[in-house]
Amino acid sequence: MRIRPAILHIVNDIPLKYKFLLIYLLCVLLPIMTINILFYQRNSADIQIREEDNLRKSIDRASGELLGMIDEGVALSRSLAGDDSLYEALDRTYESPIDYYGEYYDLLRDRLTRYMSPKIVEVSIFTDNESIQNGTSYHVFSKSSDNLPWLDRLIQANGNIQVVAYYESGGLYPGKRISIVSKMNNYVQYSKYAKYLRIDLNIDKMDDILNRELDSLQLRLVDDQNQVVAASAGIAEPNAPITNNPALSSLDVRSGYAMERAIGDYSYVKGWKLVGIADTRRIDKLLNDSQHFIIWLAVISTVVPSLLIFIILLSYHYRVKKLSRHMEKVRTERFDMIDIKEGRDEIGGLIRTFNVMISKITSLINDVYKLEIRQKSLELERVSTELSMLQSQVNPHFLFNTLNALLVVCTKKGYSDVTDIIKNLSLLMRQLLSRVDDLVPLREELELTSMYLQIEKFRFGHLFNYTFDIDPQALSLRIPRMSIQPLVENACKHGLQARKDNRTIHVTARLTERDLVVNVIDNGVGMERSKLQQLMENMRSEARRDDHIGLRNVYRRLELFYKGIVRFHISSDPDKGTEAGFHIPLLQLKADEWKKEA
Repeated sequence: MRIRPAILHIVNDIPLKYKFLLIYLLCVLLPIMTINILFYQRNSADIQIREEDNLRKSIDRASGELLGMIDEGVALSRSLAGDDSLYEALDRTYESPIDYYGEYYDLLRDRLTRYMSPKIVEVSIFTDNESIQNGTSYHVFSKSSDNLPWLDRLIQANGNIQVVAYYESGGLYPGKRISIVSKMNNYVQYSKYAKYLRIDLNIDKMDDILNRELDSLQLRLVDDQNQVVAASAGIAEPNAPITNNPALSSLDVRSGYAMERAIGDYSYVKGWKLVGIADTRRIDKLLNDSQHFIIWLAVISTVVPSLLIFIILLSYHYRVKKLSRHMEKVRTERFDMIDIKEGRDEIGGLIRTFNVMISKITSLINDVYKLEIRQKSLELERVSTELSMLQSQVNPHFLFNTLNALLVVCTKKGYSDVTDIIKNLSLLMRQLLSRVDDLVPLREELELTSMYLQIEKFRFGHLFNYTFDIDPQALSLRIPRMSIQPLVENACKHGLQARKDNRTIHVTARLTERDLVVNVIDNGVGMERSKLQQLMENMRSEARRDDHIGLRNVYRRLELFYKGIVRFHISSDPDKGTEAGFHIPLLQLKADEWKKEA
């Protein structure tokens, strides 16, 4: 019990960042690395065991197929060795070739050729009966002949059947051969002449069997004379002694990458074996893939926890340092709150408590020491605002007084045209400056527009004319103030001013099933498509521009009033005029009217 508090005391003295580091090293990094190393060793051993087992299966499969091919020839040899009529025909002495050919066509001609198969390429019988004529399947040999190497090995063998590999230099098809040779001595009564059977196996078929396993290992077929008689593709020196073949002399059979299997236990294949050499590239590739996988697994399993621990440690360190610095500020009477995301852990709770404390301290200080100063500051600000408002009213009142004075003078002098224009201008400006609400009936907006058009009519004289085409049912609907007059003003300024005569503006307002459609149509100079596209882009742009301020103002206010569901349009043709207007959904107009009346 005494040791435990001492250990806790030592642990408590270690800084928290070093505690995190110890936890990371001992509880994360070391176990991960140990597990990965053990996993790699076990996985590598499993790969080697699995590949060695596959190699054994491959060599067993190849040796079984080769033995089956040899057994088929041996079975054929035994079948022919039991044919007494064949013995009798071969042991007979023929008086002339004519007698032999008679027997040949009657009995011997197709006796051997019918046994030809994909695995057996040739069946031949050799005899020292000189009365027989040499042919494709029957051959006469001399005992003193030395051009039959297989015969010498058969005579020297203990049994009657032997599998031999040799190189035949004579005949029609010289080359390497693997044959099953046997003595035909089953019938004593037909033993006047020596008779031997040779069955030539298909070496290409053997090569196919060996090459079939080429993906996993290279195979060499070795005879009882320790000669490599057949091999997989790509192996040189197939007829060289196995002990002198450089590809085999350096093999380490204990490594598990080279192995050999006997072809069979029968006497006729005694000494024959199949030597397999594994393609180490496959095993090395599997081991490399396993190594790369383990490395990536180790990297990921190390980096991810390391990153998480680093983020946790950074979060702890940043917030604790922030809290410590603000607590130091409190000592110097600087009550700043900690403006960070606190989090929901214990450190976040401390930061929230600190902020609450600072907020209460600041509130008390403001209530006790700064309330009076703030009230005085607010009073000064109110007075300054009133003075500014009074000053801003001087210019409009001066303008109204001046227009009224001009109106009185023009009335006394009898200038009736000027009097009407000044009266319209005075009413127009007074309504614009005195109006406090943003929605007005369409009737009132059209009256303001008419006043402006009368002023323009006075300006252009008989060269200018305007018309209104208004749906009476639309006059009571409320629309944003100053939404038609700027369109008319823009048409006069940019469309009609450059035209010499017959200037016309047509204002329409009509109701459809869904919309209130307002259009201002002029017969001015119009504009090109590129200029119209640039105008629309400038209207939608957030940047402030000095041209077409009225159009931009109407477009932006319609967007704000109706939250983007209003449709504003401009169309224009050069030398034909321009049409500008907007569509306001009736549902929006009714809703705004209801709000206004309520």
